[in-house]
Amino acid sequence: MNKISSTPFNRLLGVWKTSGQILSSNQTLTLSGTDSYELILDGNYILHRADVLMGNEKSETFEIIGIPKSSTKTEMRYFNSSGESGVMTGQIEGNDFLIGGDGIKFVGEINDANTEVVGKWFRQSEESTWSEFIKLRLEKQNDL
Repeated sequence: MNKISSTPFNRLLGVWKTSGQILSSNQTLTLSGTDSYELILDGNYILHRADVLMGNEKSETFEIIGIPKSSTKTEMRYFNSSGESGVMTGQIEGNDFLIGGDGIKFVGEINDANTEVVGKWFRQSEESTWSEFIKLRLEKQNDL
């Protein structure tokens, strides 16, 4: 395992105010809450916790982020309050922050000061086309 502190993912460490919009065919819902990223297990991993309201529905997610020795991409294993779990990969190159999983992807940007992340989540349809479904903004509140 590569230490997270020696990778661009250390830019995410801290507590973030989360806001955005969830787009659907018939309405737009507000997304709000908190995300935190903290080093765990001797700095080998990041524990990402998301505690948000999606409209009026509470959603919690725990995610473990690590970087296998044979890769420059992170492995991101998540578990949420809806009973869903899965694996995604992520990378930060320059200020570009990209995440990909089975039928889902995030395309975002981290500012130079590491105090804001802005991006969009996309879902893939059965016809293999991608459509935007979440506009997201994270604003750093403090470091961990």
